[in-house]
Amino acid sequence: MNPHIYRVVVRSQISPGRLLAWAGLSGVAILLGFVARAADDSVSFATQSMGTFGTNIFAPFIALTLGSAALGDLVEDRTLVYIWLRPVPRYSMATAAFAAVISVVGPIVVVVMTAAAAVTGVDDLLMATAAATALAVFAYSGLFLALGLRFKRSLLVGLGYIAIWELLMSRLGDWFARLSVRSYPMSILSDATGVEMRLADRSTLASYIVPVAVGLAGLAYTSWRLTRTEID
Repeated sequence: MNPHIYRVVVRSQISPGRLLAWAGLSGVAILLGFVARAADDSVSFATQSMGTFGTNIFAPFIALTLGSAALGDLVEDRTLVYIWLRPVPRYSMATAAFAAVISVVGPIVVVVMTAAAAVTGVDDLLMATAAATALAVFAYSGLFLALGLRFKRSLLVGLGYIAIWELLMSRLGDWFARLSVRSYPMSILSDATGVEMRLADRSTLASYIVPVAVGLAGLAYTSWRLTRTEID
C-alpha cells in the first residue's frame, strides 16, 4: 500500500457537506435505537431496524459517496496523472485507495450502528451489528471503488444499482437475492436474534465469506483497471 496515495484519498473524502450528511444519518440510526427500545417487541423491531437501515441504507450510501469518488474524482480532475508519473505499482494504488475508503467509512458506519444497537438494549444484537456492518462496509467499499473508476457518472450508476438491484431485483427470487450484498450481513443479524427477515436466509459461512469476496473482487478489478486506464 502506498502511504502517499492513502493520505491523498483520505483528505479528499472529508468535506462539510459530507460531514453534515453523515451526522444526519447517524442521528437517524441512534433515534431508531431508542424507538426500538420502547417498542412492544423490541427484539424484532431492533433487528429489522439494524438490518433495514444499517446494511440497506447507511452502509451502502456512505460507501458509495466515498468509494466512487476515491479514484473517480482524481481521474475526472486529472490529479491522478501526477501520481501516475511516480513508479508506483497499480495494485499499490488500488490498495491504498481501498484502505482509505474503509478507514473513513468503517468507523462512521460500524461505530454508529453498534452504538444504535447498544441503545436498543438487545444484547444479542450488539456484536452481530458490528460484524454485519463491518462486512457490508468492506463489500460495498470494494464494489463502489471499482465502479468509480469504471464509470464517469459513478454516483448515479451506484444509486441505480442500490435502488434497482439491491432493493428491487433481489426480491424477485432466490437467484437474484444471492447476488445481493445486503442479504449476507442481514443474515448475521437474523441468526443472532432469531428474527426472520426477508432475504436473510444465507448460511453462516456464506454470510461471512461472500461480503469479503465481493470486496476483494472489487479491489482486484480496480487494480486491473488501473493497468489499462489512460490518464492524460
